[in-house]
Amino acid sequence: MNTTLETLINLQHVDRVILEIQQKIDQCPLIIQQLDKRLQESEDRIQEIEHSLENQEKARRSKEMDVESNLEKIKKYQGQLLQVKTNKEYTALLNEIKTLKNKNSLTEDDIIELMEGIERTKNALSDAQEDLAQQRARTEQEKQAQEAERQRLEQELHTEHAQRETLAAQVDPSVYNEYAKLFKLRNGLAVVSVEKDGVCRGCFVALTPQMFAEVRGGDFIHRCPTCFRFLYWSQDEDQSGDSDDDHS
Repeated sequence: MNTTLETLINLQHVDRVILEIQQKIDQCPLIIQQLDKRLQESEDRIQEIEHSLENQEKARRSKEMDVESNLEKIKKYQGQLLQVKTNKEYTALLNEIKTLKNKNSLTEDDIIELMEGIERTKNALSDAQEDLAQQRARTEQEKQAQEAERQRLEQELHTEHAQRETLAAQVDPSVYNEYAKLFKLRNGLAVVSVEKDGVCRGCFVALTPQMFAEVRGGDFIHRCPTCFRFLYWSQDEDQSGDSDDDHS
């Protein structure tokens, strides 16, 4: 095979590896952002539970104050029972006392219900705080792992770039410039093999028999007349062809 063509094949392989590594590096901060986002969502959830607990406690205290206020009124009215002079006034006070006692009974039921709700909320808060502590530990470990992976990838990328420079220096500048433009234009496929039936694997258009034969010879650099990619013949295709011949 033509040495320049062989170098282009190797260069393309390295360039594709570089792209893959760079994509992985670019993903690292996004993964960390997602970890932080999930952690923030858990922290926000705890704040919501704490806010709910605070409102429940306020409601309980308010109702307890209502009960205390009603008890003071009951005590006051009971003292007035000894001072009234008519049955009408006496009955009115008794009715007021009864009404207040009924209110307190209902309010105390509400307080009991609130206290049960407060207990459930406290349990939920405790569970959420425990889960958050574990999540924080996991998040920190995962972030450290991502940072370690990013550093490893950066070192690998540095190695691949060094190899790329070596390969690129072996290619004629004009050929290299064409390769670089094609690599960018053709989504990382500037050099492609030709199938055993003479079809370009880049655009899947058939070559002329003469060009196909010359590509198989491997002595010169050829480019597809349709997509302009650099073409080469893979020994795998020869082996595949031999296998097909044996099979037939």
